[in-house]
Amino acid sequence: MNVYIVDDEPLARAELRYLLEQTALVNVCGESENLEELCKASQLEEVDCIFLDIELGMNNGLDLAKQLLLNAQRPEIIFATAYDDYALQAFEVNAFDYILKPFEAERVQTAVEKLLAKKRAAQAKTMEELKASQLDKLDKLTVYVNDRILLLKIQDILYCTSEDSKTVVVTEQGRFFASESLAALEKRLTLKGFVRVHRAYIVNLEHIVELEPWSSSKFNLIVHNRHSIPVSRLYMKDVRKIFDLSK
Repeated sequence: MNVYIVDDEPLARAELRYLLEQTALVNVCGESENLEELCKASQLEEVDCIFLDIELGMNNGLDLAKQLLLNAQRPEIIFATAYDDYALQAFEVNAFDYILKPFEAERVQTAVEKLLAKKRAAQAKTMEELKASQLDKLDKLTVYVNDRILLLKIQDILYCTSEDSKTVVVTEQGRFFASESLAALEKRLTLKGFVRVHRAYIVNLEHIVELEPWSSSKFNLIVHNRHSIPVSRLYMKDVRKIFDLSK
């Protein structure tokens, strides 16, 4: 992770650079008295975080942070200053952290670790979203059986259910476990012809072959291979509307 130091005091820059390098978690890709050098060098997009002083001679770090808010690729800001009375204003410009001079190694280490944790979480989320997006394009769902990881065609899924806090995906070939919750699957599959009919069931409408009445106003859904899916009172109105059933 690349970090950049902006401070008009050379000794303060040197001290902070040393402490950051000691963490062995970041790369100090540059330093300067102000942001102009960084922007002129067109390196802003390569910087993940700027350690920014507030009192910068003719400039003010808070004003510079406000300018960065307008940048689409804005790096994180950690204010590194001798003044503790700017903390509230700092977080009003979305500062990630606020550390005080004289710098303490442990405090710098903590700030860097928090920064890395946020970046890793963001990367993990991006990867999950990318994976879900790619699988959606393929119209396949990742499931697990024993030590195998299978990709099921979504059109082959009869229904999904929740059993003992586990999500079960059922096809004509068998039952499989999914890592996603039933609620998460519902979001993914609603636009692909699936509908929630019970707290514990979402069903592929394409595979429903019969409506089986079991009282004057209630019924089960029968899918291929005679699987019987209950329709709860909460979802009865929606199901009736889907199949254009009279009251």
